[in-house]
Amino acid sequence: MITSLKIAWRFLITNKIQTLIIILGIAVGVSVQVFIGLLSKGLENSLLNKVAGNSAHIVIYGAIEDYQQKKETIKKLDSQIVSVAPNSEYNAFVRLNNTTEPVRIQGFIPQDLDSLYNIKSKIYKGRTIENTGEVLMGIDLKEKLGLQIGDKIDIVTINNRKTQLTIVGFYDLGSVKVNRLWLITNLQTSQDLIGFGDRVNSIEISIKDPYNADYIAKKIENGLSDSKLKVENWKTQNKLLLSAIVGQKICSIIIQFFVLLSAVLSIISILGISVVQKYKQIGILKSMGMKDGSSALIFILKAFILGMFGTGLGILLTLIYIKAFNIHIISSEGTPLINIVIDYNFIIISSVIDIIASTLAAILPAIKTFKLTPMEVIKNG
Repeated sequence: MITSLKIAWRFLITNKIQTLIIILGIAVGVSVQVFIGLLSKGLENSLLNKVAGNSAHIVIYGAIEDYQQKKETIKKLDSQIVSVAPNSEYNAFVRLNNTTEPVRIQGFIPQDLDSLYNIKSKIYKGRTIENTGEVLMGIDLKEKLGLQIGDKIDIVTINNRKTQLTIVGFYDLGSVKVNRLWLITNLQTSQDLIGFGDRVNSIEISIKDPYNADYIAKKIENGLSDSKLKVENWKTQNKLLLSAIVGQKICSIIIQFFVLLSAVLSIISILGISVVQKYKQIGILKSMGMKDGSSALIFILKAFILGMFGTGLGILLTLIYIKAFNIHIISSEGTPLINIVIDYNFIIISSVIDIIASTLAAILPAIKTFKLTPMEVIKNG
């Protein structure tokens, strides 16, 4: 094997231009394949964050009195469950001077609110709710009404119950609809205003992997065994988007496959030509006692070396593409249109596949070399 490796390396360095062209060809193919894969993942994460990132993955609806007990029961059902937040939510109106604005009251236990929405990081001005009578307002509603921290707003429910709340912070959850409608207060304030008593009308749940929402939702439904409760998940509410994400992933895989296939076919054709070019040398080596297997191994090792260098250069090009993409392809706010994150696991797996594919591309040329005899070389001159 050492002899075959030395000869393979000598063949590569004696024709430097051809070697460089092959490496560049592999590098371009690998870089495009990996970049498309990472771009696809970035697009998927971007869409997923917009839909499921700033909302609960699973919601239980119904008149729930023993919500604390149900909260503890749900937490024990599956290790993927991250947070469980009882919520008292309903429609209401904000009255300010001569303005009446429809809103959606969202009443949470403060600790649950932060666990579910990471609300502290979403508050860009002020602080989170701590006491009764305090409220958080979204950025869009704040700009529409022209309010500031410390301002008091009058809230009127649909059953004409009234209260006054103090604004302690402004949030941005990344959704115009949420930022314009939601007024977030603590659970007791919400319950007192609507007259629910000590009960809630929904429980919001977040999980580690949003794609498992349907499976976890079914598990929760079976675990609670309460026909009066309705369990929904984000996947059933966003079927069209989910289909689009799956379709986009399939298209990405198909494109990556054909890019890799074109690179492999190029290697096969170039190595095939290389075998013809090296007929005389191979014939001499075989006449000197080199075994057929060792001569075939020369081209397999040659392809492996080309695959290694080509893949390494391809990954470097991919990192350059990503940096350029995140800098130049941006939204009107100056943030990347699709935030491509470097997934090292994906890069490693892709690199291994590319190197294996490059090496396997040498099988046909290696078979041709294996069958070659010194007499055939003499006959063909």
